[in-house]
Amino acid sequence: MASPASFGSPDTQSAYDVPGRNPNQPRYAWLRECIQRDIESGKYPVGALLPPEHQIAETYGVSRHTVREATRKLAETGLISRHPGIGTIVRSAVAAKPFVAALGTITDLFAYTSTTRLKVLQSRELKADANLAAELGCKTRSRWIGIDAFRYPLGESTPISFTRVYLRSEFAGIRDRLHGNHPSIYSMLEQDYGQTIVAVRQAIEAMLMPADAARLLGVRARSPALHLRRAYYGAADRVLGVSSNLYAAERFRLETSWRLEPDEALHGNLAGPNGQEPQSAPGERLGTSSGYGPSSSSKRSRTA
Repeated sequence: MASPASFGSPDTQSAYDVPGRNPNQPRYAWLRECIQRDIESGKYPVGALLPPEHQIAETYGVSRHTVREATRKLAETGLISRHPGIGTIVRSAVAAKPFVAALGTITDLFAYTSTTRLKVLQSRELKADANLAAELGCKTRSRWIGIDAFRYPLGESTPISFTRVYLRSEFAGIRDRLHGNHPSIYSMLEQDYGQTIVAVRQAIEAMLMPADAARLLGVRARSPALHLRRAYYGAADRVLGVSSNLYAAERFRLETSWRLEPDEALHGNLAGPNGQEPQSAPGERLGTSSGYGPSSSSKRSRTA
């Protein structure tokens, strides 16, 4: 492994207060850009150690806190990783772009799960107590398999989420197939167990990354995160599996689009008589889109 080198000479590096620099740009953001340019140019190759924190601070005339914040941001993009007692190692010459999931239908959702893979960290057998039964929407004392895993885009080495999957114990064989470029869990439910997924309920919540998940993902505890919880239903609205996904903010973006259906366009809007929202038929539920507000919302779709 390469040893730390001088972080730059006066003719190649400049101090923080330079002509043309945006005075409104935070110092850590400016420093992150400087270090990222050096990594991308090959000055600090993959596998090399960056200079120690105090040396970076002295070179750029910034505080060590600024250095820590800049390198934390670089670590979140997968460019570097920080190791106590070793130092900061360059992991990639190119910053990972956020993984974009465009989800508007069940078909889109299944396509998304087919473009990612899971790396299992651990699994365990569970018997649902009252709390877990309420979370999963199942009966108490029912048996489940709990799987903790990283989710990766295919061909990428930086995880975009820490994912916890719950599957009914009758589908335990799926756990043994979660290695390499495996099929999606929900395609295995259909192909291996004959289970047709007829509905998906998704809840989206902005939150702060819990400390244990942050440590595993290599991001700061209580940094911004997106929590996506999905429950998959089979015949008679029986829940087959639930996934709880904690996405690092800088590694994932969710895009959703809606299109006005002909019937809606014909009536001009979705309002019922006297401006009231229309009521759903028995056994059905109107879909609601995610919005800005203190609570998460969910959307439930059904196949034809």
